[in-house]
Amino acid sequence: MSHWRCSVRDGRMSNESGVNYGALWKWARSSPRRIVFLLRTSSRHWLAQRRHRRQLRRIDGSVPSILAVSPTMRCNYNRKGCYSRGRPEGNELSTDELNSLFSDAENLGVHSVVLTGGEPLLRDDTLHLISGHPGLLFFLITNGSLMTPEIARRMARTRNLVTLVSIEGFAADTDGRRHPGAHDTAMLAIDRLRAARAVYGFVATYSAANSAQLATDAFIDRLVDVGCAVGFFTEYVPCGQGPRPEWVLDETTRTMFRERVLEFRHSKPIVLSLFPDDEYGRENRCAGAGRTSLHINSQGGIEPCPFVPVSRDSIRNGGLIAACRSPFLRAILEEPGLLRRDCYACALFEHRSELDAIAGRFDSDHDVTNRPCRRSMC
Repeated sequence: MSHWRCSVRDGRMSNESGVNYGALWKWARSSPRRIVFLLRTSSRHWLAQRRHRRQLRRIDGSVPSILAVSPTMRCNYNRKGCYSRGRPEGNELSTDELNSLFSDAENLGVHSVVLTGGEPLLRDDTLHLISGHPGLLFFLITNGSLMTPEIARRMARTRNLVTLVSIEGFAADTDGRRHPGAHDTAMLAIDRLRAARAVYGFVATYSAANSAQLATDAFIDRLVDVGCAVGFFTEYVPCGQGPRPEWVLDETTRTMFRERVLEFRHSKPIVLSLFPDDEYGRENRCAGAGRTSLHINSQGGIEPCPFVPVSRDSIRNGGLIAACRSPFLRAILEEPGLLRRDCYACALFEHRSELDAIAGRFDSDHDVTNRPCRRSMC
């Protein structure tokens, strides 16, 4: 995952300025443990880049730098509008299969793995898998409901892990989208991570329903006060079971939220990322489909991104190298128009019908698991 200090140009964010080093250094210098974590992360990233350059020369295909992996699609919450609701939950990748996947990722020069889902902590092997692959930096997204003091301490001992607790805003927003008490549960998880001296932050989906609350000083200040080092804002995409098209941001609200995040980056001691803007950059080009990132679902299917559950290849047939050489993903990358967004936060979701047409050209045992959902036109 990358972080940018951005400027607004032509209505979009530019990532040319690099990392917000001021916020990062202010966070790190408060603790020797944090400085060590930052130095290890920098070294890990440098080594991964060297491996990545070598593999690009060797492999006839694309090599992602970032991997999104859903080790399970099971979840103990029933979150409204969640992109992953309704997806298959059986036939999960085994511990050995995930170990092999992460070993492949290390060898290919992947530097970061985002564990999403589903709730990753529903698997007993998640933290063991992370600690077994020190060449990778893991970002684990959790709703916090399974965060015991012991799990928080294990996370603190895992030197290549950043835990991101998912939250929707204040109590009314979080409880309204999840269930009563979900906000307090998330904040308790953060308190336990803080007590264990782990490295952690938050992730929030912003939409027309909650962007006004997320864009307040009070929200950011509270999370800074409880020790969050990083924060990720991800714009709502109306996909999955029970989409909420009324939550899609209009351009005016989107611009206002973007400008507030820019202000926070310059004024708050926390590293903030904004998606899709940071991902798409000035070129307005998606990083998915293996260009920079891709998604491995819980059955091993290789998908262009988590929001678009279309798979024509599997790591069970060739490992991660199969993803790098996937004819399906290559066909997507050969259609640059599919990687540019207009109305929605995800270009591939926006061009789902064209994506399905491309998928239809390739035989596979992996069916398209979710057809395009009905959504309002821009």
